[in-house]
Amino acid sequence: MTAAILPRLDTYSDCLAFLFARNQFAMKLGLHNIENLLAELGNPHQAGQYLHVAGTNGKGSVCANLAALCGALGYRRVGLYTSPHLVSFRERIQVDGETVSQQWIVAFMQRAVEPILRLNATYFECVTAMALTYFRECDCGMVVLETGLGGRLDATNVVHPRISLITPVSLDHTEYLGGTVAEIFTEKLGIAKPGAALIHMETDPQLCKIAEERAQSLGSEVIAWKDFERQGSGGFRGRYRTYELPAGLRSEKYHYDNVHAALLALEVLTGKALPPEEEWMPTLAAAKLPGRLQLLEAPGMPTVLLDGAHNPEAIERLAAHVEKSYPQRAITFLFAIMRDKDYRTVLTRLSRLAGRMVYVTLPGHARALPFAELQAATLSLGMPGPESISLSEESLLAVLQSAEKTSGPEALVVICGSFYLLGDVIPLLRRHYPGLEFFRQFEAERTST
Repeated sequence: MTAAILPRLDTYSDCLAFLFARNQFAMKLGLHNIENLLAELGNPHQAGQYLHVAGTNGKGSVCANLAALCGALGYRRVGLYTSPHLVSFRERIQVDGETVSQQWIVAFMQRAVEPILRLNATYFECVTAMALTYFRECDCGMVVLETGLGGRLDATNVVHPRISLITPVSLDHTEYLGGTVAEIFTEKLGIAKPGAALIHMETDPQLCKIAEERAQSLGSEVIAWKDFERQGSGGFRGRYRTYELPAGLRSEKYHYDNVHAALLALEVLTGKALPPEEEWMPTLAAAKLPGRLQLLEAPGMPTVLLDGAHNPEAIERLAAHVEKSYPQRAITFLFAIMRDKDYRTVLTRLSRLAGRMVYVTLPGHARALPFAELQAATLSLGMPGPESISLSEESLLAVLQSAEKTSGPEALVVICGSFYLLGDVIPLLRRHYPGLEFFRQFEAERTST
């Protein structure tokens, strides 16, 4: 048999092109393929300790909080695997806050390309295998893993974690996960494992019962986050003591909830109260995930709020935050959305707040909703049609300057609807707003790729 001719993966750009061509948005039912790929790579997932997080909204923020707390509490080398990335693919794989290097990715892909092709591994299977291999080679003492869009059949579900944590669940990716919240929650609960404590953030009695039955079937402890109430404005009653959190730690209640869930998970993990707050609070305070209620301010520029909200529940949370925190402000929504999302509900909610709506066409993203379809939706909903721009630094600045000129210091520009949009916008904003310094490290690779 003639050996297959392998593609040349000599550069980081070669590797990204190869990966992005691996049916990027496909989902394979079952773990057989990822298990075979990991076996070819020496089963790196069997070496580490894991905290595994699934859910619909908030799981990325919970993961960032967990990684920060693990580092502050003395775990040696903490790995973090999240998705999606905003500006650079390398954001997905981090150890102690440092992103994986281009050079390591190239070396990994050169040795992994043959089994990837032979097994026809998907994009997410490839990237998950890459992350797990990197964490083993970095000798991580703890790894925080965020699932992709599922749970039971997600490629990350090959690990046996110390803790499984489920953030709030809502209707999203229904074509894969089920048409009801209960069905989706059941899929997410698939990350629970025998002997690993299961923590969930649901309050609905039906969902709590489903979680209890799942844990009982596995012989695992189940912990309902709702049983650990907030104490006053910033306090949190944990299993072993109450923790006092500063009022400015997070910008919205549900982000405080994500901090509380992470604190509870670390208590369950260690089996004791956490050390005094001053030992870990500075690290936790800095652990804000970019693009989640991220506020940007600069002299002579309007206030900008970045948020990746892209489903109705997340948009509702964003809108409620804007209504509460910025009453009477003149609001411009700059948004884009994927056509497989419930964009009619999203549009209806945003229109109740927006003084101006500007839609960004994203020609580089095949799933993006075309402007013509958006116009048809707004017409059918009886809403005024939004404006449209093709994204460039010039067009973006024009929208920002128009908002500032019209409304002065009361102007607020909310950029939301898609993490892809944030990824395209952040490099254009970085020169004009502080707070985006993390992304400076990726400037060279964006021009080269």
